[in-house]
Amino acid sequence: MPRKKASKSSIWATSLIFFVLIAGTIFLIKYGKGIKREFSDHTRKTPVWTETEKFERVFTEFPDGILGVDISQYQGKIDFNKLTLQLQDRPVQFLVFRATMGHNGVDRRFFENWEASKNLPVAQGAYHYYRPNENSTHQAENYIKTVELKSGNLIPILDIEKHSTIQSKDRLREGIKNWLNLVESHFGVKPMIYTGDRFFWEILHNQGFDHYPIWVANYNHILEPETKNWVIWQFSEKGSIEGIGERIDLNILRGGRFQFHKLKMPE
Repeated sequence: MPRKKASKSSIWATSLIFFVLIAGTIFLIKYGKGIKREFSDHTRKTPVWTETEKFERVFTEFPDGILGVDISQYQGKIDFNKLTLQLQDRPVQFLVFRATMGHNGVDRRFFENWEASKNLPVAQGAYHYYRPNENSTHQAENYIKTVELKSGNLIPILDIEKHSTIQSKDRLREGIKNWLNLVESHFGVKPMIYTGDRFFWEILHNQGFDHYPIWVANYNHILEPETKNWVIWQFSEKGSIEGIGERIDLNILRGGRFQFHKLKMPE
């Protein structure tokens, strides 16, 4: 078919587009470096602290904070003879070990770590890693039959940080509440919940969990997690102490000795 002649309007449109492209190119050449420099200056304002600096800032913000460490089989075999319960100028005052996972999993180093740490000058704690696609009653039973808590140990701890892929958020909440209720009935104390900042807001906030002690994980360079009612803040996953070959999680318990006492099993 024969081509149509270009109309005056299409010629003007083409000319306008060409002019805009030329003008944009000139603008970028002239001012692009300045924009890039301003952007770089802006991003440099975001604090980028070393782990040492972050540690210092956290304990400056919460001077009565108590330092604790949590450990699982992923830290490997711990040399308890060389274990240094000190980080910078802060003593490590609680050790929390992963005990169980899901409906039948047991951390392969739990019993070894639990027994070896009994005589250390720290409060021991044991947590259950909740698998959201598994039966909550069986998960509670797994923790109950594995963990024996006595006076001075930390209260039971539930680690919940994953969404379910087979059930709704409401059903997931029901399962979490079921685990908490069964464990509370057995040990006689309200458990503590460990979770991530985002997960707390998406699943737990204003859903009947706010009255539980909250242990929140947030490793960002911030002065405090968004979850304001936390009692323990896991602020780093890059800690290191002698006797443990792998990186460890660092936690601060705020509220001093009074809050520390409230998180322990009664006499």
